[in-house]
Amino acid sequence: MQVQKINNQSQNKTNFQGKIFVDPDLSYEPCKFVRQHFDTMKKMIADKPYDLFIKQDHAERTVHIIAQKEKDLGKRNAHRQIVTMSQNVNFYDIAAQNAIEEFDKKLANLPPTFTEKTRNFFNKLGRKFMKIMQDE
Repeated sequence: MQVQKINNQSQNKTNFQGKIFVDPDLSYEPCKFVRQHFDTMKKMIADKPYDLFIKQDHAERTVHIIAQKEKDLGKRNAHRQIVTMSQNVNFYDIAAQNAIEEFDKKLANLPPTFTEKTRNFFNKLGRKFMKIMQDE
């Protein structure tokens, strides 16, 4: 019995679209700087599997640019990269680029998750099964 091989490569490619989330209580100066550099930061994060979060700490007068997956938001031990800077500094694009580069390095060094391990296992098992079926 011959089984036709099905090509699922187009279905396996995921199109990531990283987003930028700006905290709604941003004061005037940080908000002005974010608007100036928003398009540049949007281009930097566009093809990443995670997002940028811009938050302000009013007590310490700082702004945090956080690179993190949205599904991990609020989790205590989640992987993230935080760049903290003064709220009066105009280098938001450089800070975002630094957060993105450092988070990419962290993601490359992470061990595979249980979901990734099981997905790889069943993909290999499926390929072996298809190979057996095609041989017979």
